[in-house]
Amino acid sequence: MRRLTFALLSLLLLFGLTMPVMAGGGSPETSYLISADGRRVPAPLGYLFSARLGSGFSKPQDLFYDSTTAHLLVADTGNDRVVVLDGQGQPVLIIGESGEKLKAPEGVFVDPEGGIWVADTGNQRIAVFDALGQLQAEYRKPVSDLLDGYEFAPRKVVVDRRKFIFAVTGNQENLGVLVMDTTQRFRGFFGRARVPFNLTRFLSNLFASEAQRLRMVKIKPSPLGNIHLDANGFIYATSPVLKVDQLQRLNAVGENVYGEGTHTGAGRLWDKLTGGEGQSFGECETNVWAEMCSQFSDLAVDDRLGVVSALDLNSSQVYQYDQAGNLLTIFGGRGQRAGLLGSPTSLAAGVDGVLYILDEGRGDIEVFTPTATMRAIHQATYQYYTGNYQQAAALWSGIAGRNTNFTLAHSGLGKALLRQNQYSEAMNQYRLADDTGGYSAAFSELRYAWLREHFALAGLGIGLLLLASALWGKPLTRLGGRLRTSSLAALDRADLWGVPLLLALAVVAWMISLSLTSFHFRTQRPEQTRLIFESGKILIPWLSWCIASYGVSQIFFGRGSFREIVLASARALIPFMLLAIPLGLITNLLTLGEASLIQWGWMIVWALMAWQFFRQGEELHSFAFGESVLVFVLNLFGMLVLWALAALVYTLSADIVRVIGQVILEIYVRRF
Repeated sequence: MRRLTFALLSLLLLFGLTMPVMAGGGSPETSYLISADGRRVPAPLGYLFSARLGSGFSKPQDLFYDSTTAHLLVADTGNDRVVVLDGQGQPVLIIGESGEKLKAPEGVFVDPEGGIWVADTGNQRIAVFDALGQLQAEYRKPVSDLLDGYEFAPRKVVVDRRKFIFAVTGNQENLGVLVMDTTQRFRGFFGRARVPFNLTRFLSNLFASEAQRLRMVKIKPSPLGNIHLDANGFIYATSPVLKVDQLQRLNAVGENVYGEGTHTGAGRLWDKLTGGEGQSFGECETNVWAEMCSQFSDLAVDDRLGVVSALDLNSSQVYQYDQAGNLLTIFGGRGQRAGLLGSPTSLAAGVDGVLYILDEGRGDIEVFTPTATMRAIHQATYQYYTGNYQQAAALWSGIAGRNTNFTLAHSGLGKALLRQNQYSEAMNQYRLADDTGGYSAAFSELRYAWLREHFALAGLGIGLLLLASALWGKPLTRLGGRLRTSSLAALDRADLWGVPLLLALAVVAWMISLSLTSFHFRTQRPEQTRLIFESGKILIPWLSWCIASYGVSQIFFGRGSFREIVLASARALIPFMLLAIPLGLITNLLTLGEASLIQWGWMIVWALMAWQFFRQGEELHSFAFGESVLVFVLNLFGMLVLWALAALVYTLSADIVRVIGQVILEIYVRRF
């Protein structure tokens, strides 16, 4: 009894220890990247902690690096001041301790002439100081009828070459970034996030009464939380509450033009209707209670390299992206030891890829320097986006040689090779990077080049196919009909013994189709394909249909027996057996942009199978057409009920096992 108890306890402990791993958790200290399917994959360390600068800051909210003087400016909010530090972290100027007083400043910016612009939040103004800390000007709420009732409490500020002042005001109206000039004239709002079309909201407004509409929550555009002005005049912004487009690059008219990285739902009508289309940044983790996604509180842009570093408020990690929004590295995390962060609030980019992170929890600035691998990655992306594809390919090749499992290097090498018209080599690199989008783009170019080179041969092949279809189409059709008739007759003679054969053929056809599907159309890796799991996708719905169909037919006094239902349901899988393999083969001729053709093909397969299942009601049970429709719908509902009952039994069984485990653990603790 003691051995049995110990064994059960060990199993329970093992299960408990493996639960976090199964949930996809991981240490924030681990260096990793995010694969195309959302998995965390190991990656070389990108940044190393190198120093701490400054101290004694109280609730600091903003950090700015002045490239002209190499000074760091800190909005020391809790101490009502702005501190200017040199490269060694020594104070060279403090604004607000004497003379002009500040009140809880939350933003700071330095213009090319050396003017220090402070978002003096508590005093509801923007104050401008010279290099000696003397007040030069102040700007308060512009006078405009459009701003009546609008609270002006600037939190962040940048100034462009025209001396237009862009201020994040933190106003609850979410009207975007307020813009005014140095004459304090209101110029409008900038970068206001568009409220996307939402089908649910549209239908609610369509059918709701006037009183109900008045009680509905008003949908406002998502606010911008922070802004950064780069050397080219683009304003980068964060929108922490969004799930897509959290990082934006805004042009002169406030449109988001940030690169070609991972777009969710791009080109899909449903995602456009539901507001799910956009570029995704960060990652989401699901725990017992809810889904937690990255919320970027600040960003910094390296003006020479063009890379964008964003600070995640939830995980205290830094996500770094290239000029197109492709993830380069992730580092940091919450913790006490060197290399981890307490409560970071802002970051700034220095020279040679160095990052400065303002830590509110520790009251200092943490300095991180890129590793040799990260410097090589920065150079590779820089060479690529400046058009030096050969140099970029050489750099990416060297990075891949250091770590063949580094997917980012293979993806970057694939881009460089694609630009050099080396399509086959690019496809191979994209495959190694598990980058289906890049693979599809390279395949599209390869297919076009092949067709252009072999146009006459391709035309001849198509002509021969059309000729063969005209000459032998009817005989082949008749032969197919005879084969179908003889096959069904053989199945009738085999009776129930033919059902396992049909089911086995359906499973084999599905497995072959998966193996023949092109890399860029696969939803999982070949090594992740499991025969039992894939067989269950066919056998479980089929068996559920048979049970539900028999139950519903008995309620409606159907004439068919369970044996006849099983036979007819097995035959209904024939369209799947015949078309699954051709559809898998066709994926090798198409790109992801033509995926709708495959989707239509599978819709035809499902429609043919649904028609076969529908005919059961008419042929086996002698139902009229209307009764057949009703029975078909009830069969589908019956399948859902069966699955719901199975899920309920599974849940209750898991709870029972958990309770038994707790009882055994309690007995063991009390006895031993």
